[in-house]
Amino acid sequence: MTENQNTPTAELDFDEWLAGGERTTHHVTLFGRLDLLADIEELEKQRIPYQAPPEGDEALGGETDPNTELDAKIAVLEAQVYASKREFRVSAITGNEELDLLDQIRKDLAKEIEAAAAEGRREAKTTAKLMDITAPADINALARTGANEKTNEVVSRELRVRKIAMAAKTRIKGDWAPISRDQVERMLTVLGDAQMGLIADAVIASSDDVPLVTVPKS
Repeated sequence: MTENQNTPTAELDFDEWLAGGERTTHHVTLFGRLDLLADIEELEKQRIPYQAPPEGDEALGGETDPNTELDAKIAVLEAQVYASKREFRVSAITGNEELDLLDQIRKDLAKEIEAAAAEGRREAKTTAKLMDITAPADINALARTGANEKTNEVVSRELRVRKIAMAAKTRIKGDWAPISRDQVERMLTVLGDAQMGLIADAVIASSDDVPLVTVPKS
C-alpha cells in the first residue's frame, strides 16, 4: 500500500524539520581601528633596504637589521588593528519584513519625509529658473522628480539602518546579541559607509542569494 504523504506523521516530520530551520546567514568582520593602517603605511615608507646575511654570519660581526625597531612598531600597530575586530552574524530578511519596515519608516519619519519633499521641490524650481524653463507642466514635473529623489534618499538611508539592525547580531561573551537602530547609526558615524557596506551587502546576500550546498562524499 502506498503511504499517504498527508498523514499526521508526515506533517509532524515536516513541522519538526521546519522548527529546526534557520535563515541563510553570513559572517562579517569589522575593525574599529582601521585608522592605524595609515600609520603602518607611513612606517613602511621608512624602511631601509637591507639584505639579511647568511645564517650565522651575524655572530661574526655582520650588519644588523636597521629595520628591527621599525618592525617592532609596525607589529604593535598591527596587533592593535587585529584586536579591534568585531564579528557580526547577518541573517536574511524576508520581503514582508522589509515592507513592514518601510511602512513604519513612513510613519516614524513623516515630518522628515515631508521636509525632504519640500526641499526637493524648492531645488527643482530653482533649477527650472536657471534653465529658463517656464512651462508650468515642465516645472511641476521637475518638482515631482525633485521631491521623489529627496524623499527616497531619506527613506533609503533609514531602511538600510533598520535592515542592518534587524538582520545583524554581534558576539558578546560568546553569544550573539542583537544591535539596536541607534547602535547602527553610531557605527555608521564611527566606522564609515565603506565598512558598514560590508554588513549591508551581507544582508542582501543572505536575503537574495541561494547558497550552493556541497553534497558530502561520505
